[in-house]
Amino acid sequence: MDRVEKRLDATLKIVQTGMKMLVKMEKENSEFRKESREAIHALIESQMRTDAVVSALGMQVAALGAQVTALGTQVTALGTKIDRLVDGFRDGGNGSRGGRR
Repeated sequence: MDRVEKRLDATLKIVQTGMKMLVKMEKENSEFRKESREAIHALIESQMRTDAVVSALGMQVAALGAQVTALGTQVTALGTKIDRLVDGFRDGGNGSRGGRR
């Protein structure tokens, strides 16, 4: 009977050790899931901030594009006025189409 009791005690210790290991593993697993969840939420928030910045930059680029287009139109108009002015000097400046006297 003593031998059976020793075996039962040994088996009980093995089961207790296994249970302790399971509890420890579950605690570590729970901590890992919590840390993973926090990291995922941090990544999501970071991505949302990045999207907001990219969107704002896109609007700024569009506004700059419109300004560049407007400047191009102004430069073209200025070029036309300069051409007319130069032509006016070439033609005599007073509209008589005569040269210098």
